[in-house]
Amino acid sequence: MRILVTGATGIVGAETLARLRAGEGVEAVGTSRGGRRALAERAVGEVHPIVAWDLLEEPVPAQLRGPWDAIVHTAADTRWTLGPDEALRANVDTVSALAPLVGSATHVVHVSTAFATGLRGSVDSPAREDYRNTYEWSKAGAERLASATFPALTIVRPPLVIGRSSDGAAARFTGMYTVLRAMSAGMVPALVAIPDAPFDVVPVDALAALLEDVGRRREPAGVLTIAGGERAVTVSEAIGLIAEELNEWRTSRGAGPFEVPRMIPPESWERFFLPLARKALSPRQLKVLELLGHFRPYLTLEEPLRPTNQVEDARHAIATSVRYWADANPRLALTPIPTPRPSERRRHK
Repeated sequence: MRILVTGATGIVGAETLARLRAGEGVEAVGTSRGGRRALAERAVGEVHPIVAWDLLEEPVPAQLRGPWDAIVHTAADTRWTLGPDEALRANVDTVSALAPLVGSATHVVHVSTAFATGLRGSVDSPAREDYRNTYEWSKAGAERLASATFPALTIVRPPLVIGRSSDGAAARFTGMYTVLRAMSAGMVPALVAIPDAPFDVVPVDALAALLEDVGRRREPAGVLTIAGGERAVTVSEAIGLIAEELNEWRTSRGAGPFEVPRMIPPESWERFFLPLARKALSPRQLKVLELLGHFRPYLTLEEPLRPTNQVEDARHAIATSVRYWADANPRLALTPIPTPRPSERRRHK
């Protein structure tokens, strides 16, 4: 089989391409916008060339011309803060760019998000207000376009993706790692969260294994959601585990530990704590809180995801991912904890 993987230097694409190339009976080719390989090499031992191709700006390179038996489309911009035009361009227009590569027998495997169904539980709505952010909105649009364009299509929906179960390796650090980075710098005095809400994450190797399996099939599998579901750890468990692992890593290297952020329900935060925070916290801390506010919808979920493909307990993968990130970013992981200002000391007392 000839299988193309887009976004091949991203966390999902790099792992998927490595798995396909390690197997038998597949000629797997990877492409990414810049062809950059450094992070992918470190994370998954990638040694083969990755074809540089900007899906939105360049014609299809000669090396990527079909026919392809399967295309695993992992290229995306997963930021929740994109403007509408940016989100459409990054996540919808890139689906259109695949059309010249798709033949009558090409099986397209499109990687979406478990939250593409937004607030209404469906990808049918084109209205932005039916989604938590422009990322969900654009991924719903990408699903609609892919369904209308490609006759043989499988859609795979993961939640937040973290490092490999075995060693925490990841080609890119997004999602959970934003919280991890802020915590390591002592910049998260509190999180707006429901402690018992599900914190559903999927190790990248589990997702890549599913994409490899589906990509090798000739028949599409419909819509698959891979997640922990009812087995997902809670927000309280996840934040506690992140703090425990990172503090252990820090103290073993002579750095002081940081306190586990307090979790505050949304109502209490808006009514009582936010007015105090605006007076007591530094501008940098307030900016970090604003950034972490984009996680709020996912830290206050009332219902777990309902996966078609359920992953096992993610605790070990969270722990290994924290340590891999710290080893890869020692300067960030060892950031000195800032000394509270006098107003903060009084407040904490």
